[in-house]
Amino acid sequence: MSSFGSGFDWDSGNIDHIAKHGVSPSEAEEVVEGDPLEMELQTEAGENGDIRLLQIGETAQGRILQLVVTWRNEKVRVISAWDAPKQLKSLYLAEWRRRYGNSQDSQV
Repeated sequence: MSSFGSGFDWDSGNIDHIAKHGVSPSEAEEVVEGDPLEMELQTEAGENGDIRLLQIGETAQGRILQLVVTWRNEKVRVISAWDAPKQLKSLYLAEWRRRYGNSQDSQV
């Protein structure tokens, strides 16, 4: 997945929704394309039966976001995105340090 829109399913609905949380599509894409922690998997009832995944990850600027994503037509659809709460930021940073070493730039 690469630049804005190519590997992602964006429309005014999800773009406007994440904007209400102060998140841009490019920031959400950075999280998905990075190495997010997968926190929870849910299957939604309904005609689509979407599988939704709760992820937490970091933007290039060190902003730690929480996302809900699903897959549609072989593309990632960001359902929602917001700043992760402090407790989850700490969990993310601890896991990141365990995997890769120290992180100096992240915003807790």
